[in-house]
Amino acid sequence: MMPSKVSASNGASSRRQFLQIPAIGGAAGLLSDAMSKEAEASAPLRMADAGYDPDLVLLIDRITGGFSLSEYQYAESLGYDAYLAEQLNFETIIDANDPALQARLVDYDILPMSALEIVVAYNPMNMSFIALRQATTVQLMWHVYAKAQLYYRMFQFWNQHLNIDINSSGTQRFILWPFLRDKVLANAMGTFPDLIQASAQGSAMLYYLNNNTNVASAPNENYAREVMELHTLGVDNGYTQTDIEELARILTGWSVCLNGAGCNGGLYEYGDFRFISGNHDTGNKMLLGNFIQGQSGASGINEGIQAITILTEHPNTADYISRKLCRHFLGGINYAYDPPEDIVQMVKWTYLNSNPIGDIRAMLSVILQRDVLTNASSPKFRRPLDLTSSSLRAINADLFVSNPGFLSILSFFMDSMGMHPNFWGPPNGPFDTKTWSEGSAIPRWAYVDALSNNGITDVVSYSVTNLLSQVNATTGGTQAQGLNELLTGGRMTQKEVEAVQDFIGFGTASESRLKEALGLAMSLPTYQFI
Repeated sequence: MMPSKVSASNGASSRRQFLQIPAIGGAAGLLSDAMSKEAEASAPLRMADAGYDPDLVLLIDRITGGFSLSEYQYAESLGYDAYLAEQLNFETIIDANDPALQARLVDYDILPMSALEIVVAYNPMNMSFIALRQATTVQLMWHVYAKAQLYYRMFQFWNQHLNIDINSSGTQRFILWPFLRDKVLANAMGTFPDLIQASAQGSAMLYYLNNNTNVASAPNENYAREVMELHTLGVDNGYTQTDIEELARILTGWSVCLNGAGCNGGLYEYGDFRFISGNHDTGNKMLLGNFIQGQSGASGINEGIQAITILTEHPNTADYISRKLCRHFLGGINYAYDPPEDIVQMVKWTYLNSNPIGDIRAMLSVILQRDVLTNASSPKFRRPLDLTSSSLRAINADLFVSNPGFLSILSFFMDSMGMHPNFWGPPNGPFDTKTWSEGSAIPRWAYVDALSNNGITDVVSYSVTNLLSQVNATTGGTQAQGLNELLTGGRMTQKEVEAVQDFIGFGTASESRLKEALGLAMSLPTYQFI
């Protein structure tokens, strides 16, 4: 529960009194209503002030999950188009070209490890939770500290699209990280067909959705169903139960090596994908009206590769993925998270006509170009993971990790908000809707309250006064506008700025009062939206 606050000097009320919340149990509805009403009059939410380019602020919001002054200053030095181009051509700002991030990750030993190396290191001591925490904490570190924000944002987008619950089994704690690194991250900005082909031969995915038990004598339809329903075509979008059954037959024999000593005489090691030809149904199949010749022996794997190609080149897949990308980067409450149809069709056309087909960067280039982003986007709730990472970026947070992978308090808050990386149970991934996002109002408030008051031990203590000095806003009457600039790039409404300043007062403000004000500003509708 978010603790109540003691009133500070200047006779100003507490933050809880300011927000007029008589009982914490009713706060979710109040915040939801306030946010919705504020955002439906959305012009103020997209109005930058104090010399900030509103188009560039919007681009940063949608690429990084939320404004930070340092990111804006860097983007401004390049200009909108050059900044976007650098984010799209991310190779120049990752790995050795991002030494500050690499320095923060030096103690995370699982980063280069294979599944076998992870299980050898952590299974004998029953310490799989260390691998688990490292796998999820590294993702947060990427979002907070990386230069290549769009690259890692797309990683998280596809990670959620291809969701795997790391807690679904003890085995998953050992095999998921190589899947995330070698299948998802490696293809995050490539082509969608390559991403799905890689995923289909990813041990963590096949194990999670039971395809390792899919054999000719007893076909398991679980992965076949989800690859059409969730990964490619979309729910009930052009396939039948017969197609599911046929795809399951096609994918018989696609399996996983989970023997610590290896499989097939050492040909495969623990955690490797393997095709077991003896478990494959060699008969002919039909998928979405396409005849697939049955094949035997090692060639049987080609049926699955052909099937994935059919699915990923299908117009319904192009529509489903284009719509989901548009919702993620553009969609908001002005159109009930249903992005403008003309933009969706532009992106779909790009998917189908890019060379190679399904080029992810080409689709993003359409969505994020200035005219499209500024004219077609609508305010949307800052999703919990974005709220976490962007708020840490906004305050220049230094994360204190005493043992690699252990950010116990941040993990608690991410869990409570419902969006801790790879802690989502079902395979559908966290939702990208207004209803789901606004349902986490209480834990969202609790998080920003704790963060603003140095109540998260994972975050090194920081000074709001020092933050305000970056925008020359430490004197009486200027602090609220300074918080506006630091947190939103000037997007807060005049009413919000005035209310925060009234809360601070117009005399000398203590550091504790400024921390309260920071938490208040992060709780207000404008900050809860991007």
